Amino acid sequence: MKKLLILFLLFLAPYVGVYAQQREKVEVKRGLPVVIEAQKLTYDDNKKLAVYVGNVIAQHGKTLLKGDKLVIYFTKTGKEIKKIVAIGNVYIKDERGEGWCRQLIYYPAQEKVVLIGDAKLRQGKNVLTGDKIIAYRSGRVEVIGNRTRVKTVIFPEEEGGKSKRP
Repeated sequence: MKKLLILFLLFLAPYVGVYAQQREKVEVKRGLPVVIEAQKLTYDDNKKLAVYVGNVIAQHGKTLLKGDKLVIYFTKTGKEIKKIVAIGNVYIKDERGEGWCRQLIYYPAQEKVVLIGDAKLRQGKNVLTGDKIIAYRSGRVEVIGNRTRVKTVIFPEEEGGKSKRP
């Protein structure tokens, strides 16, 4: 199970950034442990399901994921992760930026992560918001605004990569 959790965080780390070029700056630390804390853990081997509940904090290196609940769905063999769902007050942060939403779903086979409900990604002063943000490992990002309009705020950069605006 520990190997599968490591796979989750190793694959999730590249998706959080708003811009694909930032992916190259993040190094995945394969030797680092995955640490998950919660008030309660329930694992059902018959259903191949692990459920963490209560102020869940998952960390791998500099990648941090928080939420009210974290559910890991394994394949029938129990050796691979089918999907991971973080529910309630979801917050994710890594070296490139941070994100917020009500629900986060990660699909390892499709190499995509979906932020649902008041989804927001921030990288420095740059912000991307929508009802739903879908990010792929390839760098492609889709933002959907059903209840609200999609919004992007991008600040120009100075030489050396710093924003020109205060």
